[in-house]
Amino acid sequence: MNDMPLLALEKISKSFGGLHALQEIDLAIFEGEVHAILGENGAGKSTLMKIIAGVLHPDSGKIIFKGEDIKFDGPRDAAKHGIAIVYQEPSYFPELSVLENFYLGEELTSKIGSLDWSKMAEKASLALNDMKLSTDLLKKRMSELSIGTQQLVLIARAMHKNARLLILDEPTSILSQAETNILFSAIRELKKQGISVLYISHRLNEIFQIADRITVLRDGKLISQYMLSEATEDKLIQAMSGRQIKTTLYQQRNLTEKSPILEIKNLTRFGVYQDISFQLRCGEILGIYGLVGAGRSEVALTIFGELLADKGQILLNGKEIKPKNSQDAIHKGIVYMPEDRRIQGIFPIRSIRDNLSAGLLYSISGFLGTIQKNNEIIMTNRQIENLKIKTDNPANPVTSLSGGNQQKVVLGRGLSHKPKILILDEPTRGIDVGTKNEIYKLIMNLANEGIAILFISSDLPEVLALADNFIVMHEGFLMAYMQRKEATEEKILRFALGLESK
Repeated sequence: MNDMPLLALEKISKSFGGLHALQEIDLAIFEGEVHAILGENGAGKSTLMKIIAGVLHPDSGKIIFKGEDIKFDGPRDAAKHGIAIVYQEPSYFPELSVLENFYLGEELTSKIGSLDWSKMAEKASLALNDMKLSTDLLKKRMSELSIGTQQLVLIARAMHKNARLLILDEPTSILSQAETNILFSAIRELKKQGISVLYISHRLNEIFQIADRITVLRDGKLISQYMLSEATEDKLIQAMSGRQIKTTLYQQRNLTEKSPILEIKNLTRFGVYQDISFQLRCGEILGIYGLVGAGRSEVALTIFGELLADKGQILLNGKEIKPKNSQDAIHKGIVYMPEDRRIQGIFPIRSIRDNLSAGLLYSISGFLGTIQKNNEIIMTNRQIENLKIKTDNPANPVTSLSGGNQQKVVLGRGLSHKPKILILDEPTRGIDVGTKNEIYKLIMNLANEGIAILFISSDLPEVLALADNFIVMHEGFLMAYMQRKEATEEKILRFALGLESK
């Protein structure tokens, strides 16, 4: 290992609005090193990788690559310098062939300027061979491949670009064990060639197999670094957790005498989650925690009728239900607030009022089906006041609001359905601290009013601060059910990482 790092980061900081995603990160990656980056969801790992790959620009700090202070103009500029990234979710053009995806935007040409397909096929074949993939794949469309093979193709493409630093973000989350073994073999070969790998994963067993050094991030800060020989599971878990949990918002409620309003029995969707069972009572906040790929949202979407289970039961007040779609679930009193408000929650080209009333027009329409404007104004103004949505005019576009106020709009629309069961999927993601506290208080008030709440969050301290009871998922399995009195951040993390099960 050379004394001079291939890549050095000095005091790198990045904020999104009032959220400090990264705070003065110092990091060095040496040639031929596999450097693992570990941290809970929201620790800042992906933001840091995007800065290194030129996707994002830091607010402050230096990037030094091969001894030179550098500022990447974008991902293509970073790639030209020898930095390649493969994201957790495969990114490709599904209807183009593997070969076309390999060279899109970087096609090789002959002396007369025409595309040199034979030369491209020859070079791409070598890259596929390194990943133990058949060269017959070159002619297939990407959409014809399994998701694991797609990921291996994209890793092969990244390696093929003569990268000196390869960033792999949760690369095995969609790979089989056999595919993972192929990847690890390829990584070891890269090390021999002096190529560096930044390896992001929640799977400690993988990190212990493949890493030379381990860096732990927490809440946008670099907490600790270990050589592999120094690291232990306990040290890493303590570094990932170790925060003060604020419990001042929590209000004790007597739930023991109440019958379950929702019962989930052995719910299974093959390849996604398996044998999930739990109960939810009126007025209970049941926290659901898990790391990337745990299957939390998929279970929620099944209860909400947007995914179908292959087996198992959903019981509402003791009677089995099979929601056909989200509308059916809403009619049964189940409302889901999606994790991505921009894509799944709001209608960005419509007004605040339209977003609040969408899906509720039947309740404000007259006999002939025409919208009664006065009723719509009364209903939406009530929600704006109750939720303290900060706007001077409900006719303004919803995109004029801050992220936190957009989230309140999505929540307000859901509450207008008067749900018995409210599923909150990452309700405070990407919003400022002040608005978070407002939403926390609202959630607690809703529970006190008797609404049953499934609370999914990647922010473990907020789950611990609000929930009455907890279930922990890992790679599609329910690993533990815990009551509030026995739950700690360290315990929950061990289950979420798959290190323990009950």
